[in-house]
Formats: sequence, structure tokens, C-alpha cells
Amino acid sequence: MKSYNGFSNRDDDGYRILNADPATILNTIKASNYGDHNLVVYPCLGQFEEFYVECCKDSILKRNEIFILVTNYQEVSAVRKKMNIAGIDAAKYENNGTLVIVDSEKAYQPNLEDSEKYEINILISMMINQVKVLDKEGITLLSDLGTFILNKRIANLLSWELSMPVRFDSNVRPFCFYHRDDFNALQEEEKKRICGHHLNNLIVS
Repeated sequence: MKSYNGFSNRDDDGYRILNADPATILNTIKASNYGDHNLVVYPCLGQFEEFYVECCKDSILKRNEIFILVTNYQEVSAVRKKMNIAGIDAAKYENNGTLVIVDSEKAYQPNLEDSEKYEINILISMMINQVKVLDKEGITLLSDLGTFILNKRIANLLSWELSMPVRFDSNVRPFCFYHRDDFNALQEEEKKRICGHHLNNLIVS
């Protein structure tokens, strides 16, 4: 994959990449617009924890949003504990509907009624309706897609990613997160195809 020291114009591969330090990537995530479909490659679980904690605070407390986290390498209970340690009352926000934490195994299981859809589709549709009910500005979604790679469901991963538009016509900010080791396990052509379906590809250096 090509890499750059800042955003480039889209090249012949049809995507652009930002290689940057964690602080720059976090600020880029926070500054993203509704509808932007972005990819983030992170180096370790500790970095992912920092991202979801800071993004949760930004989303719920500053942007008046619903925050959805799909976790792969931590149990939902461990995420709640991490948030509580960071000063986020996870139970409070889950109870009032502004925080949703879901295990990736459940989120990316095919729906029983429609095998072309995953449970995450249903969740997002429900939460879009909740935005109006709760008088929120929109949704920020951080989703770790490592479950596809760990379970050798690469064809399903490509199908999922390629079914998503580069821009969404809704007040949702979706971020597809990949652990660096998972992302590097993909073939170069697979990486290119996935990157091509994201507006920005953010790589933590």
C-alpha cells in the first residue's frame, strides 16, 4: 500500500491515506463529518482503548450524540470497566440510550431472516430512529472488524466493506477499526479494495 505524510489527493488506486501519530489520528476522527466512512488501523489494544474512551467522551458529552462501540478483543464487561475508570458512567449512558456496546461476534453474524444483512444493520437502523426520539445530533460508530479475519471470513469481510458507500446519506460517522496485525494479514489487493471504500484511511504510525 502507498503511504503519505499527510492526506494526498485520491490516486489511481482510488483512496487516500494518512500515516500519523495517535494524537493526530484522534483529532482527525473527532473532526470528521457526518456521512464520512473512514478506516483506522491501530497498533495495539491499549491504543484502541484510548480511541474509544476519548471518542465516547467527545460523542456523548460534546457532540450530543449516540455512541456505538463494537468490540472484538475485549469483553463488553471489560469495556464498561475501562470506561468507568476513565470517568464515563457506562451504566448511566447505556440505560438512557446514548451508549451501546456490542460484541463483534454478535454484531457481524448474518441475520436469521436475511442472510445478506448482519445484526449491526438492524442495530444502526434502530439507533437512527433513536436519534430523533432522544433529540440527538447523530451517531458515532467505532467498530472493530477483526472477527472476520480471526474467523477466516475474508470473503464476508470484503462483501461487507464493499457494500458500504464511501459517504453515507445520514447523520452517522462510521469508523472501521482494524488491529494492525489483522490488517496486515490481508492480501495487498484485499487491502486496496477495502481502502477504496473508505473516504479516509487513517494509519497510526
